[in-house]
Amino acid sequence: MRRTCGHTFYVKGLCGSTEIGVSIADCGPQTDLWCGERSCCNGNCATDRLIDLTPSGYSAIGNLSTGIMPVTIRS
Repeated sequence: MRRTCGHTFYVKGLCGSTEIGVSIADCGPQTDLWCGERSCCNGNCATDRLIDLTPSGYSAIGNLSTGIMPVTIRS
């Protein structure tokens, strides 16, 4: 199901235990350009980008310098 602006998701980094609530602000960038990209942390891996977080959102669940990390998302 496609979600629209304002919908809240809960994102948890697989590198830790913190979960944050984030709301959709826009529908970009073109994530299809990153198909097949893989990220791992502590033996937990994920393929393809799912969500693009703001720097403050990303920093709440992981180290901003890593750039990408495996996450789970619940709606």
